[in-house]
Amino acid sequence: MVSCAGEPKAIREEIAPGETDREEFIPVSKPVKMPPTNAKLGKISGMDIDELFPLQQSDEVLIYDVRLPYFYKIDHLPGSVNWPYTHYDEEVQKRDPEIQQALAAGKKVVLYCFNLGCPEARNVAKKLARRDYEIHVLSNGIDSWRNAGLPLENKDR
Repeated sequence: MVSCAGEPKAIREEIAPGETDREEFIPVSKPVKMPPTNAKLGKISGMDIDELFPLQQSDEVLIYDVRLPYFYKIDHLPGSVNWPYTHYDEEVQKRDPEIQQALAAGKKVVLYCFNLGCPEARNVAKKLARRDYEIHVLSNGIDSWRNAGLPLENKDR
């Protein structure tokens, strides 16, 4: 068999077993497009404070604050639950029943972080949408609530 320089060493006859060569064959592969984790995806939409406030007041919403605990302790939306984005993987199994129960009861699930420039709420929402949940993200985060002069809590929940 005549060898070509581009052939892998493994099929070249002139290189004996155990013999080494500085030229290494490195296969080139094309990127593979991975399918979504769930073929049936949920939905993500924005929600402003004009829509959220009445829902919050009538207990028709499950609200998650995805900021770190330090910021949650300083202030947070009344009735919100702290689920830091850094603990998503650790807590998602625990949160699944809460979310399912809320949605079954007709409640909306809302996530928030600091403001429009804060990506954490959207990132967590994307992960939850892959689990087939309908998720809302508070537009402009806690800053919009604060700027509207709405009440905030500063205790652990």
